[in-house]
Amino acid sequence: MKRIIAILTVIACAVCMTACSSAKLIPNGTYHIEYDSVDATGYKDFVEVTFENGKIIDVQMDAVRGSDGTLKSESEEYREDMEKFSTTYPEKYYMDLINQYISTGNSKDVDVVAGATATSNSILKLLRALEDSLKSGSAETTIIVPRGN
Repeated sequence: MKRIIAILTVIACAVCMTACSSAKLIPNGTYHIEYDSVDATGYKDFVEVTFENGKIIDVQMDAVRGSDGTLKSESEEYREDMEKFSTTYPEKYYMDLINQYISTGNSKDVDVVAGATATSNSILKLLRALEDSLKSGSAETTIIVPRGN
C-alpha cells in the first residue's frame, strides 16, 4: 500500500511540475490576435492578452470598424441597434467575456453571451487560436487569422 501511495505521489508531483512549467513557457508580454478582414457588419474582432509570470493580467476584446477605426464597444449607434432586440450590447458583452476568461484562464470554460452569440463565437475562436499558438511555443506578438477559418 505504501508503495502505491508513493507511486501516486510521484505521479501527482510530475503532473503538477509539468503544469507549472508549461505556464512559465509563455513569455511576458502582450499578444494580439485578429482576423484578416471585417465581418458582415464591417467590424474586425480582436483580442489582446497580457501575460506576466505565466499568468493573465489583462485582456482586451473588441472590434474595429474597417471604414473609420471606431471601436464597436464605443459605438452608440451599434448599441442602440442591439438594444432594440437584445438585453446586451458590445460594452457589456465584451466585459462579460473578458471577466469569464480572466477568471477561468481557458477559452473552453467561457460561455457564449446570450444576445451576442455570433460575436462570442468569433471571440472564442480567436482565443482558441491564441491559446494553440501559445501552447505550441511559437506565439508571435501579433497573429492574423483568416476570417473563413
